[in-house]
Amino acid sequence: MEIQKILWAYDGSKESEEALSYAVFIAKKFGPEIMGIHVIPEPEKLLYESEFRDWTVKVEERIKSQLASIANELTSQGLNFQGLVLKGEPDKEIVEFAHREKADLIVMGKRGQGLIDRMLTGSTTLRVLRESNAPVLIVKRREEKVSLDIRNILVPIDISENSDSALNHAIDLAVKLKASISVLYVLSLHIYDYEIPYSVLDDLINASSIEISRRAEEIKLKRQAADNEVAKLEINTEAIHGLSTAISIVDYASKNDSDLIVINTHGRRGVKRLILGSVTEKVIQEAHCAVLALKP
Repeated sequence: MEIQKILWAYDGSKESEEALSYAVFIAKKFGPEIMGIHVIPEPEKLLYESEFRDWTVKVEERIKSQLASIANELTSQGLNFQGLVLKGEPDKEIVEFAHREKADLIVMGKRGQGLIDRMLTGSTTLRVLRESNAPVLIVKRREEKVSLDIRNILVPIDISENSDSALNHAIDLAVKLKASISVLYVLSLHIYDYEIPYSVLDDLINASSIEISRRAEEIKLKRQAADNEVAKLEINTEAIHGLSTAISIVDYASKNDSDLIVINTHGRRGVKRLILGSVTEKVIQEAHCAVLALKP
């Protein structure tokens, strides 16, 4: 996972301000440039067009001033930052800018300022996740003002899929951050499944544990052949069961003090498509910590 450019999406919300903290934290570890953009929505047709233009001018001046202050602060910390104000549909502008500038990572808040964005996961955030080819780090505002650190990374995987991209990304991060990794597989059970004998359930969990451990070890051995630092990584594996895969992941992350969840952007249920899987979307909505989502 090479990170040379981080795109930080700023909308004035507290969560997007928190996202900057994560962008700065990663930049100090990987040494990339941070590009901050604010997108002013620009509808095609307006009843009061002149009034809207006047409003956008004032907003643009205010945001440029804020970005300039951020640039001065980060420059004093030895970081390379540039801020830009764009106009258009926020999600499209963010995705297109990231593609054009070859951003390696997009960092944004889970919820934005708008009324719709305050409900569940922000609508702009979801659309960016669905369209972006670059990994997206979704950040929730932390309640406690403690120093930011990422020491425990959780990687939920589906053993029915062959993609190892989430674990490989987690390994790249863990090496730089000197963090540990927990790899989790959730055996999802419907209510009627609980009628099966406990011995059969135990066999399923044991078999899943063996498989998840084998895959993690295989990836680690392959990676450490090229990077000795990977050999020092602590990678734990566990298989559990629950009625809801997403809620089981979120609960596990909370109980084990995970600082970051790294997950692919679709699950195994339903047709594989370019939009988010229901499991991933639910994890992003409910997780207490930041979530790094990427396409397999």
